[in-house]
Amino acid sequence: MSKKTRSSPKVASPIRLTPAFFHILLAVVKEASHGYAIMKTVQERTGGAVKLGPGSLYWAIKRLVDVDLLKEVPAPSADSTNSEDERRRFYALTVFGRDVLKREVEVLAEIVGYAESQKLIRRAKVV
Repeated sequence: MSKKTRSSPKVASPIRLTPAFFHILLAVVKEASHGYAIMKTVQERTGGAVKLGPGSLYWAIKRLVDVDLLKEVPAPSADSTNSEDERRRFYALTVFGRDVLKREVEVLAEIVGYAESQKLIRRAKVV
């Protein structure tokens, strides 16, 4: 697959976005982050319901990089002062990754909207 950045309003993901992939992409939506921080963000955001172990986390990150949804980026300057952070790799959404994530969120919102219209659930609270 080409590493060329793509963009389209109705873009489809080149891979099935599993819950783990989806949570990882959401964890870096605002800013680049390293693996351990991604793991902690996902765990905190889900109240511990989703726990990504190091093996599955780094396999998923590699897969997301391979299909151009994530890219490795330089560490933010504030983090590069700590010698431990020199070993950490930081990841950010690509333009294509943002488009895929946005489309996935739209599909999920449509599903939730339908469930609400059928009175299966009440309006979800925004986190």
